[in-house]
Amino acid sequence: MPPPPDAAQQLAARVLAECGGDEELARLALARLVLAASRGMSAGFLRLGQSSK
Repeated sequence: MPPPPDAAQQLAARVLAECGGDEELARLALARLVLAASRGMSAGFLRLGQSSK
């Protein structure tokens, strides 16, 4: 379940502020967060194994 839009907007604003207002750097930081989250999910699914049909 995705976070509410307000939470996403707050995160984006916080990352942008932490990057000193540099939008390109903020995009890169957010992309790294997305990649780390997707890797974490993939590892979890691999531990669960395949579902039985």
